Amino acid sequence: MNYNLDYSRPLSSVFTDGLFRFLVLLLLFIALLFEQKNLILISLLILTMFYGCKLWCRWSAKNIHYSFDAEKKKGFPGETISLQAKIFNNKLLPVWIKLLIPMDSKLIASAGKENFLGEEFSLLWYDHFLGQWKLTAQQRGCFQIGPPFLETGDLLGFFQQRKYLSQAVEVIIYPKLISLNFLAAPVRELFGKPGIDSPVKDPIYPIATCDYQYGEPAKFIHWKASARHNRLQSKVFDSSAQRKTLLIIDVASFPKKGQEELFEKTLEVIAAIIVEFDRQGSPYGILSNGKLVGDNPASLSLGSGPEQLSQAMELLARLQLKATSSVSHILSQEGAIPGGTGCIYCAYRLHRKIIQTAEWLRERHLPLYFMMAKPSRHITCSHLPLFLVDEIHGGVCEANSNFNENHA
Repeated sequence: MNYNLDYSRPLSSVFTDGLFRFLVLLLLFIALLFEQKNLILISLLILTMFYGCKLWCRWSAKNIHYSFDAEKKKGFPGETISLQAKIFNNKLLPVWIKLLIPMDSKLIASAGKENFLGEEFSLLWYDHFLGQWKLTAQQRGCFQIGPPFLETGDLLGFFQQRKYLSQAVEVIIYPKLISLNFLAAPVRELFGKPGIDSPVKDPIYPIATCDYQYGEPAKFIHWKASARHNRLQSKVFDSSAQRKTLLIIDVASFPKKGQEELFEKTLEVIAAIIVEFDRQGSPYGILSNGKLVGDNPASLSLGSGPEQLSQAMELLARLQLKATSSVSHILSQEGAIPGGTGCIYCAYRLHRKIIQTAEWLRERHLPLYFMMAKPSRHITCSHLPLFLVDEIHGGVCEANSNFNENHA
């Protein structure tokens, strides 16, 4: 990242200039030659001040201890991120210090709108400084704050040196959590139907009670029935049909410019679908041809559980509007998709290449749904379920904080 760190302390360029020191040395030579005590004293004082401040500056960066961290490193757009930096001067020499922390412009500080945080202060012997800042995440993404660096020097401000610190903070901002509008028939079909053929327990469908067995989750205890029978009773559940779902995100189908907002909206819908799958305990995975911040593969194998949800949301946070290859090429390299896996193909607009990929998946008997950001102008695909992002985008959900506490 490139940062415009135009934040410098004005220095006395005359005092530190080499020509000025040469003139002072020349003045000292002349004063000694003509035995001018006052000029000798003035010259020695100036030279002593110069070399003393220079030596002071050289030692100012020694034994400076620091810590820099964020209270919360994961969150949602609009949430506040607290940063804290502590600087400790572990020596007898007082120093002047300027702390600069570069950050992404999409993280806005509460005190201003610069792309860095800065503090200037002086530390006495064995003194410390505690800096705290509040940042507001403006949008989804993966952002790096820092690494910070110090500019130290003498208390007179004639000399300074820069010391880079190795510690940086990575902040991950998930897509906004939204509610889903279950308007279109394909959307309702995505999450399966209740049934009795699956061994997977579904807490949504309790049908009876039985004696509680050691090791069963406490949330399955039926307290009213336990009070009635005077012993612990556990709920007996009906099962629901469980399906595996692979979400395919075709980043290459989105225009590189002008459609950033629609791309974000698509990711918000995908995040909401993932949260719904997690709530129902249905396995899911992600496959994309987009580039991630950090250059990791943009894929997540099928799975379920809190760790799967955290990894999926982080993948969506790191996903950029930059394509690495075609979806068909990635599918051919990934190998066989497990049988019975339903695929949700997310793209900008339906076109021939997507239809070809859909036929490739159908040949392998994989159920397929299309989720498009915009309706197609010329191509139709009536034999496959298709729904638009605007059809199921239900607006911002108020459960961001609960998700962050449970899964971040």
